[in-house]
Order: sequence, then C-alpha cells, then structure tokens
Amino acid sequence: MKKNCVIIGCGWLGQPLGSEIVKLGFTVYGGTRNAEKFPALTQYGIKGFQLDFNEQEISLDLSIEQIQTTSVVIFSIPPTGFSYYAESLLTIARLFPQETHIIFSSSTGVYKEVNEIVDENSDLDENHAVTKAENLLLKNFKERLTILRLAGLIGENRHPVKYFLNKQNIPNGLAPVNLIQLTDVIPAFLTVIQEKKVNQIYNICSPQHPTRMNYYGEIAQQKFGVELSFLAEGNGKIIDGSKIVKESGFQYNTTIFEV
Repeated sequence: MKKNCVIIGCGWLGQPLGSEIVKLGFTVYGGTRNAEKFPALTQYGIKGFQLDFNEQEISLDLSIEQIQTTSVVIFSIPPTGFSYYAESLLTIARLFPQETHIIFSSSTGVYKEVNEIVDENSDLDENHAVTKAENLLLKNFKERLTILRLAGLIGENRHPVKYFLNKQNIPNGLAPVNLIQLTDVIPAFLTVIQEKKVNQIYNICSPQHPTRMNYYGEIAQQKFGVELSFLAEGNGKIIDGSKIVKESGFQYNTTIFEV
C-alpha cells in the first residue's frame, strides 16, 4: 500500500523533516508557494508541489490519487501573511481522507504570559492566530490530530541570539529561555508518526531553562565573540516538555548550548 506524507510548508523545518520521513518509507510531497524551491526539495528526496493561497481559494497541485493515498499530512506553515489562517488550514485538511493523520506544528507562543511552569493544560491566549487554528482543527479532527507546540527553534543558520548582538542593556535578563534544537524537533515528529500518537498535544521544549542573561551571554561570546549586557530583571514562564517523554519513546538528546 502506498504511503504518502504531505508537508504543507516545506521550509527550514519542513525540508529536513521531510528528508527523514522519506527514510521511513514514505513518498513525501512538500508544498511551497515558490516553485524555485523545487530543486532544493529534490535534494532532500522530497517531491515539490505548488501551494496557492488567497482569501477566496486554496489550491494544492496534487492529484486525486496522491491526496487519497496520504496517510500523514503535516502543517508547518506560520500564520504570517494569512487573513484567515485557521480557516485556510481547515480547508486544506478537509481535502484528505478521513483516516489521514493530521499533525499541526504549533508554537508554545500560544500560552498566556505567566511566571510559572506551563504544561499542555495551561491557559492559552485565545486571541493568538495559532490558538485559533488549534481550536478549529481540534473541533473537526480531534481523534486523528496531533498538535506539537514547538518552543523557540534553534539550529543551523538559525539562532535568536542574533537579535541581541547589536543591543546593550537588554531587558528581562533573568527571564528563563524556552528553546529546542532542530535535532530534537525532527525525532519528536518521527515518534508521533511511527507511534501513531493521535488525539494528543505535546510541548516540544528542551528541559534546559537558563536565564536569558546567562544563555545568550554565553552563546554570543562563544559564537560571535560579542559581549552582551542584560538588565538583571524580569521573569517568565517555563515550558514543561516532559509529557512526550513520559508517553512515548522520545528523548531530548541535544543541549541548547550546542551551536
């Protein structure tokens, strides 16, 4: 039987993720708005297809057979540029068979700003575009949906320390960081696919939570030779990403200090 995986939004995360899903025996189709990215996707073993979005119409350049043999569809596309983000994802999800496993790449940004440890049952910012997308997908596909709430992503050519390099007296130096390495994010997705973890929500966040002052100060010095100065103030939430470890074979294996 054919096993197709469709990735809606095949960028910084979707490309290497798709490459690893190919190794599981899937034919992987990666959707992008920019056809110029097709050759890069091919290098990952991914078959590129065109995504077209506007407020009136959404089209996927996939055949009926490709859609009907899709066992996993992954949404890895941010709300930027969408007027109707949640509704657009719902429209796409409805194109696929009723048995298709839907995985939504969400964000820990959906949680309210609090000064405590936050888990999957904590209060959400209901006005956040990603929260609205979660709610709509849960309402329609809960029994075959997995939501992965990703912390701040770090990896090759991507690190939030770059935003601080030209700044001084940076606020909230004592606030904890909530980050996750790409090398841990991809195994989380693979675990969810292989173990069929449906009807679940998981935070994907490193168990390391140093202060912004300590973490970004060390990384800036180590990677760029830059001395940062932070204000010794602030606090914030700590994302608990342990649920997926307790309920599956997944483990966090990469320290956030590896850059």
